[in-house]
Amino acid sequence: MLQLGLPFFTPNLQSKNFSHIKCSATPKSDPKIHQYYKKNIWAPEFVQSLKSEFKEEAYCTIIEKFKNEVRGRFDDDVDNDKAAHFSDKLELIDALERLGLAYHFEDEIEEALSSSLNINHSTLLVSNSLHSTSLYFRLLREHGHAVPTDVFNGFKDGKGRFKAEFCDDAKGMLSLYEASHLCFEGEEDMMHEVKAFTVNNLKLLNRNIGSMFIDEAPHALELPLHWRMPRLENRWYIDECLRKRKIDTSLLEFAELDFNMVQATHQKDLTRMSRWWEDLGISKVLSFTRDRLVECFLWSIGLTYEPQYNCCREWLTKVVNLIVVIDDIYDMYGSIDELELFTNTVERWSIDQAIEKLPDYMKISFLALYNTTNEMVYASMKENGCNNILPHLNKAWADFCKAMLVEAKWSKNGCSPSLEEYMTNAWISSSTPLVLTHAFFATKQGITNHSLEGLFDKELGLIRQSSIIFRLCNDLATSTAELERGDVPSAVQCYMNKTKLLEHEAKANIRGLVMDTWGKHIAFINMEMGLEYRTLWPRTGS
Repeated sequence: MLQLGLPFFTPNLQSKNFSHIKCSATPKSDPKIHQYYKKNIWAPEFVQSLKSEFKEEAYCTIIEKFKNEVRGRFDDDVDNDKAAHFSDKLELIDALERLGLAYHFEDEIEEALSSSLNINHSTLLVSNSLHSTSLYFRLLREHGHAVPTDVFNGFKDGKGRFKAEFCDDAKGMLSLYEASHLCFEGEEDMMHEVKAFTVNNLKLLNRNIGSMFIDEAPHALELPLHWRMPRLENRWYIDECLRKRKIDTSLLEFAELDFNMVQATHQKDLTRMSRWWEDLGISKVLSFTRDRLVECFLWSIGLTYEPQYNCCREWLTKVVNLIVVIDDIYDMYGSIDELELFTNTVERWSIDQAIEKLPDYMKISFLALYNTTNEMVYASMKENGCNNILPHLNKAWADFCKAMLVEAKWSKNGCSPSLEEYMTNAWISSSTPLVLTHAFFATKQGITNHSLEGLFDKELGLIRQSSIIFRLCNDLATSTAELERGDVPSAVQCYMNKTKLLEHEAKANIRGLVMDTWGKHIAFINMEMGLEYRTLWPRTGS
């Protein structure tokens, strides 16, 4: 049995001196940054020394054997028990996704799920399995198919409530709980009721639940599958299967080997990014900023871990590092006059204005941004032809800087915006539109007018809804710390100011806004954007 490699990030607390970096600007520091943020603990020499024995060429034959075995399970049709066979396929798809193997079988999974839409639901679900029905509902909706909620009608009594006989079905309750997070706009009341029903039953069952679910139920209640970072969930699920679950041994060995091979790809990516960041030298020259190369790289894995998206990870690592630097300039360091100049320079994308008017620390920041972005555009044009993506990237950076400027003025002027004013600006200042714009172009999607309109429409677009979810979730997690730092009030504080509610009450209402936005988000992908958008973003929809 192959053993999973240890997590490849081991901190080295000894920081390297970057005395070789040459720059005419005088390094600046700000005690406020170091008061609130810890110094970087990842020494470049350690990061760049990462190596792995799990190289693709050494294991390609074994991987291909595993893949052929799984494809055989998709092709193996059983005529005498279609319901049972379809249930087995759902279990296989779910296992592949949770083990991190689904990217090998995207076509097979889509074909299996799409074909199920042409089969009578009552025939497939005649086994009266709450688990299979819930799994069917969740997987189809996750992959962009608008399965109706009436698939659950057979499990309800005459009053529309789930029958008591299913309350002791731990596996079914767990699957129904996960499915309840895939509600469309307009289904909130019903699905929230389902969610509350499953949560209550899972808590009651927790003491008596079978050993197979003793860890899985609390794990799900902490955070549903649809909201989790896929790569971290993959690792947790592999460990869970190794400890307790009865799962195909061959599939588990495949998952262990593939995890280590993908990890080796990530190590190579991180090593390359570390050299880029060290050569850029901005974290030393502008010592008032946070140095977060490794954390930013992990952020990119959170969005897309699949090995074929190394270009996307590279772009996102660079973009998020620059976001951190620019965020510190707006939040902690720059004066309003300087920030207005910088914002105007980014919007005009003007080297001349940068050299003539900006202070030295802003010249360095803008030139790093300008050169890095133009290098991305050049690489994209060289590889994919003359698609002019620079205006979109430039606009994304300009919008982000303008939103940051608004927040800087609120902070310095002691302004308390209303929740509506805050959210109008905050979904952009969250940096999500900026990150997802780069992700869209870096994953080499087919660029059409329809796709661009759907992404960038400020009222309905996919990016707006993802950004609102990210901003509200971030505010729920960090509002107290940000208030202590003197940052702009978060959505929680804005809501408290408006309603005079206590903090825990305001947070409960903000969570409700998150759920409402999820419904709009999922419905928009399915009902408005169509098949074109089903493969654009990770399974979490963010």
